[in-house]
Amino acid sequence: MSDKVPRLDRLRSVREWLAWQLRRTDDTIAELERQEAAAARATPTPPSATPGWKLALRRAGGRPAPDAVHTSDCGMAGKNTKPLPREQALRALTEDGISACPYCRPDNDLGVL
Repeated sequence: MSDKVPRLDRLRSVREWLAWQLRRTDDTIAELERQEAAAARATPTPPSATPGWKLALRRAGGRPAPDAVHTSDCGMAGKNTKPLPREQALRALTEDGISACPYCRPDNDLGVL
């Protein structure tokens, strides 16, 4: 049967089918984007529960001791951290003598240079 239909006609049929599939795919993508946008609008953004800074702690004589102040998104802080509000982070850097992380530089964000 394939010998009776010219190759050009077969290719045109395949092209039409592919164009139809592409339109269906584009329509599905557009519908999913509309659904995601509606869901994002319906879900309120929670206020940030974590402050902008954290204190990394290290073990010193079996007890945790302050190590460095980091921004909340710094990956160098490790797992043993404590969240800090702005005032405590400032006090830790200026009065308590705790160092600032050399990678995320929380002292720049806090205005301590």
